[in-house]
Amino acid sequence: MLKKFLKKIINTSFYIVALGGCTFIGLSGVSQNIDLLIFDSLKTRFPKKYLYDSPSIVIGISESDIEKYGWPIDDKYLLQTIQKLDKAESSSIVLDLYRNVGVGEGAKSLANYSRSNKKVISIFNVAESIPSIPKFPLNRMAFNDMPIDTDNVIRRDLVGVDRKKYNLSEEFVSVPMRMIEIRQLLNKKNFDLEDKFYKKEIPLIKNFSGGYTNVDANGFQIFINYPEKNYIPIYSLADILEDKISSEKLKNKMVVIGATAPSLKDVFAIPSSRFETDSKSLLISGAEIHAHRANQLLELQNNSPLKINTINPLMELIGIIFYVSLISIFIEKTKKISTGFIVVLTSLGFLSLLIYFAFINGYWIEFALPVIGAIAFSSISWLRKASEQQKQKALMQKLLGQTTSPEVAEELWNQKDSLLENGRFPGTELPVTILFSDTVSFSSVSENMNPTELLDWLNRGMEKFVKIISENGGMVNKFTGDGFLAVFGAPVKKTYEQSSNEAIKTAMEIRGAIENLKKDLEAEGLPLIKLRIGIHSGKIITGSMGGSEKIEYALIGDSVNVAARLESLNKENMKNNCRILVSKESLNFANSSDFNLEEWGPCKVKGRESLVEVFEII
Repeated sequence: MLKKFLKKIINTSFYIVALGGCTFIGLSGVSQNIDLLIFDSLKTRFPKKYLYDSPSIVIGISESDIEKYGWPIDDKYLLQTIQKLDKAESSSIVLDLYRNVGVGEGAKSLANYSRSNKKVISIFNVAESIPSIPKFPLNRMAFNDMPIDTDNVIRRDLVGVDRKKYNLSEEFVSVPMRMIEIRQLLNKKNFDLEDKFYKKEIPLIKNFSGGYTNVDANGFQIFINYPEKNYIPIYSLADILEDKISSEKLKNKMVVIGATAPSLKDVFAIPSSRFETDSKSLLISGAEIHAHRANQLLELQNNSPLKINTINPLMELIGIIFYVSLISIFIEKTKKISTGFIVVLTSLGFLSLLIYFAFINGYWIEFALPVIGAIAFSSISWLRKASEQQKQKALMQKLLGQTTSPEVAEELWNQKDSLLENGRFPGTELPVTILFSDTVSFSSVSENMNPTELLDWLNRGMEKFVKIISENGGMVNKFTGDGFLAVFGAPVKKTYEQSSNEAIKTAMEIRGAIENLKKDLEAEGLPLIKLRIGIHSGKIITGSMGGSEKIEYALIGDSVNVAARLESLNKENMKNNCRILVSKESLNFANSSDFNLEEWGPCKVKGRESLVEVFEII
């Protein structure tokens, strides 16, 4: 009882260690990194497409602009650009350049014009404490801070902060949110997007949403819907200043003016960056990211649903626990490791399909942790089962020795789960055929040989006999000094027809082996090996007998005794070098037409009241 209890404790501790390992992998961010890679791969392969032209454009300061106008760019060029955009009736204009300190001769004019024009938005940065244009109207200021994931990829949009909760003034609005607000107001349309976030009408990212592990989810955060490549039109500063772009392409557009030249290093990685083959497209500018964010928020303002969602983290955790538990229970109940392995692979395949179909339908679900959990818990079960199987195999070898045929050994191993119970062969009644043999005149032979010579002489026959027994599907259960006890039909159950025919065939082949051995022994001047064999069929009790110090596979029953008595019946009556006596019970199931018989009639055997009809195979 204590042994079973300790075994359960040990098995449970393995699963606790696996649980602790999975928890560590989850909280350490390893699983998050895998899930983010999967997210990026799916996002790149299946971008959410817009069915209309981008309502946002980027006016980028390119490398050629820097060569032409210098750097830092004089504010007079920025002023001229904003004036041209205003004249083309752009809906909102973000100056995504820090201008808390003006640059060049146009600094004052740019500041004054920007403060007075209701379309212009001035940025500031909270994290780096960079203010906006001095004395700028609060309702047209916006922060350009963006959350960056641990792998330096921008996937999330910090749409806004809870100004009510933290009692913040009205300038604490994100760049894209301010772009939408000004666009809607100038077009005399309703603007209630911020209220939707306050009212939680739009699902937000939480600390453990999707594949994230305790990510900083402060404020109102959603996933950025990056569409296909080159969706946002990007024009250079020179294109605007030199009137190369028609007013139609600028009309009613939300415009972001910012640095796009790689040398200015205002570039960031997005989900598709790691899968780009063109090195020039690996990173995109912050201005372009703002434009993508504004496009998405405009869709939300127009009551379109989010393109990328997550399910409730608690429900997701419950789903992971249920999935891993289901796999673990099935693996525990599955006796064959190979079957369990196929089940795990199949379940992982279904999970992969679920993740895939969920994503293309707008939901990002955690993948790495359930996979790691399923593999970890399954591996614990497999290792434990492999250890148990090694013990079972050792027990079988200990009980049955090496005297079974490869076919029987294989069948034993295949049926080990039904044959073994708590590490032992339970008592089982089986229909078998017993073959009992003894060496004739062994005592007289042993008088003329030393022990080594005697054992060598005996083994010359036994080696051949055991091989014949194994080849015919039998098993030598024990050696009885100068003889042996073999069984056909145990521990793997067979019919009487099978076992009796196998036993008689074995006896006939042993007789042939003795005749072949006779010539060699005579040539060497050694005594001949002669055997008496008794064969009887009937039911016996089989099972493990003994304890931890000594244990063996026992055969108990009248059939064993009858076979032994047949072997010793009328010992002097020997017509050849291998006498084979068979009971009528065995002959009833055998193909007796294959050999000649001599009837001995009903015989009295020691220890049995009823007579046994005996036949000798001539």
